[in-house]
Amino acid sequence: MNAQVVPLRRGFCGETAAPVPRALLDQLHDLLQLDQIAGVSAVRTLFVASDTAKARLARHLSPADSVLALNAPAIAVIGFDFLFAISLVVSASPVANPDCALAIRTAQRSATLQGATLRLAAGAVGLEATAIANFDAAGLRTEFFGGTEATVVALCRLAPQRL
Repeated sequence: MNAQVVPLRRGFCGETAAPVPRALLDQLHDLLQLDQIAGVSAVRTLFVASDTAKARLARHLSPADSVLALNAPAIAVIGFDFLFAISLVVSASPVANPDCALAIRTAQRSATLQGATLRLAAGAVGLEATAIANFDAAGLRTEFFGGTEATVVALCRLAPQRL
């Protein structure tokens, strides 16, 4: 894929934008996979695009950000699975005493960097990406990653670029 990095623009302020085609989300997902080492990562990225899923997400946001979420064409939920991160450390050195705290910090750092990568990759496939800052991470974890040990670190609103 021949992708260009485009400057990040100021995002939408509440208006409803055109839908994001599934093909663009698939391209974005493929670009994010290039950021992994040997295809293994504790980072978890979920694209929320249906009205039902956006309503579930909006319950865990500030009132102003709830409006942004409900009007967003799609939202990326970025997190990391800390048990998976620990299992990677343990499998790498099963005899040594693994530094679980280091594994968790590294996974969190990777997920945070994945959020930055997502914003750049979104521009490369024709999407604007705007961070959503005010959210209840514990509530989102239960809502979207229930049954796992994934923790949400970032949300990003995705919309087609305005020309």
